[in-house]
Amino acid sequence: MPLHTGEQVLAWALDESSRAHVVATTHHLVLVGADGSVGWRRPWHEAEAATWQGESSLLTVTWVDHATPSRWRITEPSLLQQALRERLQASVVLADEFRTAGRRKVRVVIRQDLATGALLEQTIPGRGADLADPDVAREAAQRLARLRSEVGL
Repeated sequence: MPLHTGEQVLAWALDESSRAHVVATTHHLVLVGADGSVGWRRPWHEAEAATWQGESSLLTVTWVDHATPSRWRITEPSLLQQALRERLQASVVLADEFRTAGRRKVRVVIRQDLATGALLEQTIPGRGADLADPDVAREAAQRLARLRSEVGL
């Protein structure tokens, strides 16, 4: 797996189901197929959350763009879970969350691209939250403007 300049492998684990390797680097989460080919490489700011279910050995990563969550069965001891938590936290600069009138959650976040240092804005609707609703859009914009101001954007 080729690494970008300044990028280092932090941890990896074998997915028992596909025999692919899940690799955490300083800048990306990478899926390397059993044949050694890179299936995909996503920057940390695109990951929303990671959860580990120890009883089933299932590691799940959800994505900001609401793409299908990535799931792997990891049965061997690994530092991957720790690296996921650390990299996800490192990419979040500031975050705020509010509930809509319908009690749906919306997060606004300033994230950092860990490869370039660039700051990025994200508005992440929770399940059932409608960003097209003018009240929700207005609240999200106000909160994002406050975060932008706090980081000097």
